[in-house]
Amino acid sequence: MKTFICITIFLCFLFSCKKNDIKPEHLVDSTIKIYKNELPKKIIFYRDKNNRDIKNSKEYVFLDVKSLLKKNDENFMCLHIEYNKKGKSIGILSFKTGRIFSCTFDNEGKLLSKNIVQTKLEESKPYYIYYEILKRKYPDYMNWKLFPIPKDSLK
Repeated sequence: MKTFICITIFLCFLFSCKKNDIKPEHLVDSTIKIYKNELPKKIIFYRDKNNRDIKNSKEYVFLDVKSLLKKNDENFMCLHIEYNKKGKSIGILSFKTGRIFSCTFDNEGKLLSKNIVQTKLEESKPYYIYYEILKRKYPDYMNWKLFPIPKDSLK
């Protein structure tokens, strides 16, 4: 009977141990390390709903619309984190190059795949921020009035 109780307690202990969930900050840091030769040393990310829980670090900083326009630097990037049952996917989009640097991790944080994809940028709030920065930095580059930015896109 004593053996049975010991085994039961041991099994309960094993099943009660819960693995800690891998934090998104760790996965973002891992993705940046993988692509460190192709990303700037200090990355500026656009802050949106998808990445609002991630804090700034020494390798990257998050800025809102007003701060990005004030900084006037077109090298900012977008960070997208996707969660699913199989794992997590981290995507870093560079508006300047039109490339997405992505990594897929399993639920324990092990790298499953990595890709660099050249993409065509769609109209979105970060796209219009990028467009407005270019318009401010290079006013003589083209006739900007031919391609106006929608008035409510930068709010």
